[in-house]
Amino acid sequence: MIFHIEFIKGCLFNKQPFLFIIGLFFLVAISGCSKETSTDQDIITEIEGERVNVEIFEAKYVRHLIQTGRNDTKKERYAFLNQFQDEVLLAKKAADSGFLDHPTYQRTITFAQRKAMVDFYFIDQMDERLEPATDEEVRLAYAKSKRKAYVRHLYSRDRNEIEQYYNRLLKGESFVDLANELFKTPAYDSLAGYIGPIGYYSVDDAFAEAAFSTNQGEFSKPVKSNFGFHIVLVEYLEIPTILTESDYQTRKSGIGSQVRLRNQELEANEYVNELMASLLVQVSEDNIFELKQVIDQLGQNNIVNNSNQNEQQSDNWQDSDFRQLQSAMDGATILGSFIYKGERVDFTFDDYLKWLPYLSYAESKARIGTSVGRGIRNEVFYMMASEEGYQEDERVKEEVKYKGYQVLSELYQRDLTRQALRDTTRVEIPEEVKQRFIGNRELAMDVEYWQFSISDVNGGLKAKAEMESGSLVPEKDPSFKEFSIQDLPDTDPKFSLLRKGIIDTPVIAFFEDEGWLILNVVKRDIRETGNSGINSLIQRRYKVYKYISDELNEIRDQAEVEIDTALFNKIYDLTKENKDS
Repeated sequence: MIFHIEFIKGCLFNKQPFLFIIGLFFLVAISGCSKETSTDQDIITEIEGERVNVEIFEAKYVRHLIQTGRNDTKKERYAFLNQFQDEVLLAKKAADSGFLDHPTYQRTITFAQRKAMVDFYFIDQMDERLEPATDEEVRLAYAKSKRKAYVRHLYSRDRNEIEQYYNRLLKGESFVDLANELFKTPAYDSLAGYIGPIGYYSVDDAFAEAAFSTNQGEFSKPVKSNFGFHIVLVEYLEIPTILTESDYQTRKSGIGSQVRLRNQELEANEYVNELMASLLVQVSEDNIFELKQVIDQLGQNNIVNNSNQNEQQSDNWQDSDFRQLQSAMDGATILGSFIYKGERVDFTFDDYLKWLPYLSYAESKARIGTSVGRGIRNEVFYMMASEEGYQEDERVKEEVKYKGYQVLSELYQRDLTRQALRDTTRVEIPEEVKQRFIGNRELAMDVEYWQFSISDVNGGLKAKAEMESGSLVPEKDPSFKEFSIQDLPDTDPKFSLLRKGIIDTPVIAFFEDEGWLILNVVKRDIRETGNSGINSLIQRRYKVYKYISDELNEIRDQAEVEIDTALFNKIYDLTKENKDS
């Protein structure tokens, strides 16, 4: 199976799910997950008694391909399987070592269960509302997928406005004239509203259905997409001259999955819109405005959590921003309310925080009302799922279990990293490792800094204000510590903050092992290492690698791990046949 993401002109082509749920449709469709218990015949690997079936492995592998952008090859599959086995083994070791009580693990499990309950409840609701696609529907979708539609559109976020333009079209006014008027072109443009050729599966679902259900030379009724309201004019349809039965039979399964996904998305939008309308949602504009102000200020106080943090930009909420936001408002603050089964339910700031890991960071900053609305939707679905006992659903338990394995593995590796960095013994570094390090541009940092403990963000802001006024002398705090470190490795949790921090500018920071701190960089020297200055850096990095790999080797030597290679190869060969066809 091959996955393509097409970035074509205009936001119309960026398919944005209305909830985090929609992404799961995709995974369920390709993995064939069901409520049924797997049989012995589809167990692809067994790890210390943990039986992993084909559906679980395929779903996780596809996520891996999507996240990394890598190609599906047999080598990549085996590498991922090996990585997955290592994750489970390290997680089981972490559990035996007491990490089940770690606050990060506990927090992750709570969030993961809520999300999984909503995901599977929603999917089941869609399954109940949708009839299986008929052969006639699949054949029609196959024919449409072979066509190209050359379209232009009228677009507005206002339903009433688009209805007015539709009525004017019915009275005979020119589509192009109206497009110039609606889009306010500076001079008359014969291409006003023109999008060009589109494919059946390359644009928003509702827009595509309107375009490919309209005859050439005609325009559609107003249709609502994820972005607003459209009237679609089909200027030209490019239709292939021959459609063969053999080609249809070859592609039938894949087209059927696409039909199912499209029907799910269209039905999902209608279902959610109907549900939300029935809830009579009201929002507290003052409290939401206050929340927006807090979110707008994120980062301005230089609150950073560098413990195992990825520095790459992401639309996900990072721990540092989450903790800053969590400390900035009273959890009982009411952001909105809704009527559920005849009773008013308040949606508080604490409720919003429970869904924050699955909401868009960019949307929360740019459109906080929409973000809160998504949180309310999720909370309502969670209430429904809870009432129907989805916390006991085997699919939910399985999803939470594997998320827990991932977190436990990361926590255990982080602990091994700290052990390695505290170890003062030297290790013999293979020559090829030295050459690989020397061949790359590496940074080394000498740094002097001080720190002292604080209770939370508000305590830190108060301490900073007192330092600025001179009423607080850091050196007199009982927790005050000074550090002078040469060749600080970039594996150190504080490396990123110490590298980016402004000299003599105290910042508020949170670290998993030390809690909240005020930290100040006094002096820093960052340099690119050469062959002579890289040895200590190589020592630290290689020692970390060796600690983790030695631990894994020891665990693997004692563990019972089995792979059904015949099944593994069969699944790959079947997938390759589908791709080639």
